[in-house]
Amino acid sequence: MKMNEYNATVAEGVLAAIAELEAGTRTLGEVQAILRSAIPRFENDGSGVADAVRLAEADLEEIQFATLLDEQVPAAIFRLDDLRTAIEGRLDE
Repeated sequence: MKMNEYNATVAEGVLAAIAELEAGTRTLGEVQAILRSAIPRFENDGSGVADAVRLAEADLEEIQFATLLDEQVPAAIFRLDDLRTAIEGRLDE
């Protein structure tokens, strides 16, 4: 289901944070904080975007505590690529 306009705006911030992590201008902790703060801002529009962000944020938490330091950012980028795909799919519907 397509996101409403408000959720799309919140999701754009999440997508920007992912891009900034990939570019090296944000840390993994900063991106996790952005995801965490976005979760309660999503409206229940049936798109499931809040759940997707919630799961990704939990996975970032696990990556930070269960992955070697040198492997954390690549693992996070790999995980967040799935989130980006999910968000973009809901934006394009």
